[in-house]
Amino acid sequence: MLRSRILTTSQTLVQRTIVTQTKVAASNENKDEQNDKTNETQSSNDSFNPPRKPLTQQFTHQVKNQVPPLEYIDLYKSDLALREFVTKENKGQIKDMGVELGTFHWFEQGHLANQYLPSLHQFDRCGQRIDEVHFHPAYHDLMKIGMRYGVHSVAWEPLSGSKTNFNPHGHLQHAAGLYILTQVEAGVCCPLSMTYSGYPILHRYLLCTNHKLTDSFPLERILSRKYDPRCIPANMKSGLTIGMALTEKQGGSDVRTNTTTAYCDNAQEKRYILIGHKWFCSAPMSDGFLVLAQIHNDDNLNQPSSSSKPSCFFVPRWLPNGERNPFYIQRLKDKLGNRSNASSEIEFNNTQGWLLGKEHDGVKVIIDMINGTRLDSAISSAALMRQALVQATWHARHRKAFGRLLIDQPLMKQVLIDLLLESEAATTLVMYIATLYDMTYNNMHSNNTGETKVLARIASAIAKFWICKRAPETTYEALECLGGAGFVEESIMPRLYREAPVNSIWEGSGNVICLDILRSMKKSPELLQTYLSFMHETRGSNKHLDAALQNLEKNLLKKDLPSDMLERHARTLATQLALCLQAGLLVRRLPQTVCDAFCSSRLGPNRGLIFGDLPMDIDTDTLLKRLPF
Repeated sequence: MLRSRILTTSQTLVQRTIVTQTKVAASNENKDEQNDKTNETQSSNDSFNPPRKPLTQQFTHQVKNQVPPLEYIDLYKSDLALREFVTKENKGQIKDMGVELGTFHWFEQGHLANQYLPSLHQFDRCGQRIDEVHFHPAYHDLMKIGMRYGVHSVAWEPLSGSKTNFNPHGHLQHAAGLYILTQVEAGVCCPLSMTYSGYPILHRYLLCTNHKLTDSFPLERILSRKYDPRCIPANMKSGLTIGMALTEKQGGSDVRTNTTTAYCDNAQEKRYILIGHKWFCSAPMSDGFLVLAQIHNDDNLNQPSSSSKPSCFFVPRWLPNGERNPFYIQRLKDKLGNRSNASSEIEFNNTQGWLLGKEHDGVKVIIDMINGTRLDSAISSAALMRQALVQATWHARHRKAFGRLLIDQPLMKQVLIDLLLESEAATTLVMYIATLYDMTYNNMHSNNTGETKVLARIASAIAKFWICKRAPETTYEALECLGGAGFVEESIMPRLYREAPVNSIWEGSGNVICLDILRSMKKSPELLQTYLSFMHETRGSNKHLDAALQNLEKNLLKKDLPSDMLERHARTLATQLALCLQAGLLVRRLPQTVCDAFCSSRLGPNRGLIFGDLPMDIDTDTLLKRLPF
């Protein structure tokens, strides 16, 4: 009897969630696509809850001083830096998203999506090639809610009753939605980000191809807020997603070394046959892909000037005739983090692709997509930092050590405040750049050649480098705040920590981004001038910022600095550009207490090298009020 009672009361959370998820999955299979959204949300939120009234009296001891599960946090209301940009006038559905996703249920969904990883199925039961990836139901639920809130589409959706006017705050709402969703689970943000960045390219170029292709791949369904995971022809689906496959084994980021070859099959339709491979293709279950390949031309085999430049192609998973396009998934990557998202190695063999833009203009065609995903990488890193701060603060508010709560310990206060400064500076930078995107790209066409466009261009690269570099250190320090509890897989902290390095690698690693900044400054001197003009507007607001800007211009931006010396110190330059830009934005947008603390701790003479090593002039009491709890 005693044994039976123990087994019943100690049933694990995993056992319960598996049983519950099975019921949810079975129920979802029978749902009609037109089910009421409210009912769908309510049934979903009732699925997972933390264990109720666990037994604290064990055979040998009583369990005390434990941090309760974080059952709910309003991911919008609790984030003061986010609210500085996403206001009552432009928030759209972001407030609702922050309320809904901040529940125990959705964090548990993120856990399950990473616990039960994607699996590759190359063949059906008859031995025929299908090349499909299967996901846990939790992954599909997270994709569904991300698309329901328009993370992939809100920037490009026309306003009600108009086909030419678009959401004036769409990029900001996309950034805020991605930021909130990443805090719950980052894996699903990859396909949503690529879809967001890929749509304007397809809208610009794909309509110039034949009608058979556009009829079979209706672009308007990329903007659909319905998630459709089925592997069927695009014109039979209720919603579509976009991926990209650029890099190869021999070159990585050096795409000019690509060997995948495109042979013209129908010049009038711009249709080519692709043969080759891609070393990294994330979200291989997307409905279509942007692919870089070298065009084969017998007349130019001995002319390396143009033939070394790749071209951009659109490769759908299904052909206009309703047949599968040969798209061979060789294997899935066994990655350090981002494990719920399938990343694959693929091969093309007699695979059909349609040319986008001009021959040998592939990098030019795809650069806007890369810029979009680079900013999204910075947004995702800022989100990881924010959620790490949330977890560290929650723990400190409830855990005692040496007779006091951790939050009341002076040194822990220093660490949490330092993490807060890093997080809010990152959030401020990415949200500001999103507002620049709204002002610059007019939601569809890059036709603004003014200073806003120039500033957005260089700021995106700076943010991609710096914020993605800071995320691993920030998440580690937050993990340490939890002690041993943060080092076990039942906590979200190991998942955040494993996730943190990936954004610095994707879409150009740190060195690649720094060199890109140098090349852009050399090719377009107006980039640097626009940056400096923007920063000079803050002169006199903070002595540490003034000194840092002066040092930047005097030492790192000297006109007579040899190019090899500048390249050697490219990381130093990118770091200083980032810190000054963050400080300048904090001066403009956040309270002076935050700005002064950031400038003193990052730009001042007494800046420390580790989190918690803060100057003595920090207003600790005021900054503590900005913590999420």
